[in-house]
Amino acid sequence: MALPTLVDPRKLANQGIVLEGHFEEKHLPRLALAVESIESPLAALIKFEVDQVRAKVVNGAFEIAVMVTCQRCLEPVRVNLVADIAAQIIWSEDQIGKVSGDREPWIVGDKMVDLSAMLEDEVLLALPLVNYHEQGSCTGDTFLSQDGPGSEERDDEVVADNPFNILAQLKK
Repeated sequence: MALPTLVDPRKLANQGIVLEGHFEEKHLPRLALAVESIESPLAALIKFEVDQVRAKVVNGAFEIAVMVTCQRCLEPVRVNLVADIAAQIIWSEDQIGKVSGDREPWIVGDKMVDLSAMLEDEVLLALPLVNYHEQGSCTGDTFLSQDGPGSEERDDEVVADNPFNILAQLKK
């Protein structure tokens, strides 16, 4: 089932609504620009509720598969992203100080907001900074340093070229 794009999160929190469903690629334009391709719909389970201190909060999790570029071989690699969501609904930036430390602020200025944009932000934050194939299945593995003969020589060269060696000598 598809998730609604426009929601009133304050009303949903007051009612304790749980949304479960997915967003297709057309609802995730910034993610589509950040990756090679989106391999599966963004599946999410989102619970809107009011916590013990009467703050409106959002809890949940999402899952999506994307293709990104391997930084060793520059070929596509599939990354499965699974992450939790913990946000607190606030009305303006002035209320950021009231957000509990274990939650992210979700600034909802208007009554209706785009749920896909919030989930897309969470997915973009969950993307790894650097992506690699598993070691042994990447054509770029040949460029990794091996612990073999001659590795000590390379370490010595690095130490000899270190510009701080002169400081070590002056210290003596």
